[in-house]
Amino acid sequence: MHYNEQKIKTMKIRVLIILVSLFLFHPYGASAQKEKKSDDKNQTTLQNTTEGVVYALPRTGLSIQIKLVKESFRPGPYSLYAEKYLGYSNVNVAASDTWKIVGVTVESFGEADPSAVYRTFGPVSSMVSLLPDGTLAGVNSPIERVDGGLRGSDFIDNSEIPAILFPDQSSDDQYDTEIVAETSEEKIMVKSNELKAREAADYLFRLRKKRAFTILNPSDGVPEDGKGYEVFVQQVEKLEKEYVSLFLGKRFEAEQEFTFNYIPGNDNVKNEVLFRFSDEKGVLPKTDVSGRPITIEMIKDQKFYSAVENINLQNGQNSAKSGLYYRIPVNATIALSEGFNTLYLGKVAVAQFGLVVPVPELLIREDCSLSFDPITGSLKSANSK
Repeated sequence: MHYNEQKIKTMKIRVLIILVSLFLFHPYGASAQKEKKSDDKNQTTLQNTTEGVVYALPRTGLSIQIKLVKESFRPGPYSLYAEKYLGYSNVNVAASDTWKIVGVTVESFGEADPSAVYRTFGPVSSMVSLLPDGTLAGVNSPIERVDGGLRGSDFIDNSEIPAILFPDQSSDDQYDTEIVAETSEEKIMVKSNELKAREAADYLFRLRKKRAFTILNPSDGVPEDGKGYEVFVQQVEKLEKEYVSLFLGKRFEAEQEFTFNYIPGNDNVKNEVLFRFSDEKGVLPKTDVSGRPITIEMIKDQKFYSAVENINLQNGQNSAKSGLYYRIPVNATIALSEGFNTLYLGKVAVAQFGLVVPVPELLIREDCSLSFDPITGSLKSANSK
C-alpha cells in the first residue's frame, strides 16, 4: 500500500508539470503575457498624464519705443561760390546727419517665466486653462485673447532722401560750343562749375527783380488778374528757393522709431545699458562703444513687498495642496537716462519683483471661476457661478 501511494503521488506531480508547461508555451498564454505587459505599460503612461498639469506663471517684460528725428544736410553743388556770387558767408560745404531723441514710450507685456514652473494636483488639474505659451490663465474660466505676436528690434534707417537733390543746376545750357578755325568743326565744351554758378546767380537775381515788379523787357509782363498773380508769385518763390539751395544746400527731416524689448530679473536693475546713441549715427547696439550709453533703472517698492511678505509668513502659506500658485506683483519705478539727463520716468507693475503665493483652497471649487492677469500674474477676479 505504501508503494502504491508513493507511485500515485509521483504521477500527480508529473501531470501538474505537464499542464504548467503546456500553459506557458501555448500561443494564447504567450500572447496573454505580452498583452498584460502592454496593458501595464499603458496603465503606467496613463497614470503619468493624470498626475497634474504643468504650467508657468508669467513674468513682465517691457517694450520700449524710442522716437527720433533725423536731420540730414546736403551741400549745394555751388556752395564754394555762395559768398562770391550771392554774398553768403560761412556756408556749410559738408554733408551731415544729426539724430535727436524726441520721445520715449513704455508698454508692458507678459510671457512664461522659465523659473516659475509648477504642477497641479488632484481635481484642479481638469479645471485650469492655459495660454498658448503655457502660462496659467484661469480656473473654470475661458481664456482671454492675448496678443502673442512676435517682438523684436531693428536698426534700419528708413529716412528717404531724393536720388536727385538738385535737378536745376543752371539757367542756361550745361555746355558751350565753338568752331575750330583750322578744321571748321564744332567743338563741345562742358561748362565749369564756377561758370554754371555765375549763370545760376544771374538767373536768381532776375527772379528777384520779377518778384519786385521789375519788367526786364517788353515780353516780360506780370499777370494783372488776382489768381494769375498769386500763381506767378508762388512759382517765382519756388524757383528762387530751388536756386538758392544750389548755393546753400538742402535739409531733410525724417521721423524714426526703434523698439527694444527688456525683461528684468527678480532683483532691482541699476544703470544697465539698454542701447547706445550717437548724434551722427543714431541708435546703436549696446556693444557699439562709439555711442553714449542709454541706461535703464528699475527699483521695486520695497515697503509694499515687505508688507506682502509679512502677511504671507503670518498665514503660513508656503505650499498648496492643489499645486496652484499665482503672483502678487510689486510696482517698480523705471527710469531711462542718458548720463544725468532723464529721458523717461514712470511706474510699472512687475510680476517677478513680487511674491509667489498659493491660491486659497476655498476658491478652488467647481462653482468658482478664477482669472489671472497674463502680464503680472495677479488674481484679477474670483466669481461664483
